[in-house]
Amino acid sequence: MNPRNTAPDQRPLRPDPEHEKSATQSGIFIAFAELFGAAIILAFGVKFLTDPLQPDAVSYVAFVITAGLLIDGARRLFRISTGRAKR
Repeated sequence: MNPRNTAPDQRPLRPDPEHEKSATQSGIFIAFAELFGAAIILAFGVKFLTDPLQPDAVSYVAFVITAGLLIDGARRLFRISTGRAKR
């Protein structure tokens, strides 16, 4: 084969597997915001539960929201730590 007749390689390069995503791209700040929000909502729920004049239903709803945020935050942190977080 004549070297003058070969076309340049136009295939795209594969991404470097050693290249990591930044903290913002992986969503680490969203996970920490969820955990911080869960702590604030937990404190709000405890305040409503300990005050005898406030309805207990508000505190139970706050506890359910806190549990949801903690589960989602833990799921996000697990996906980030294993490298399965999407961009």
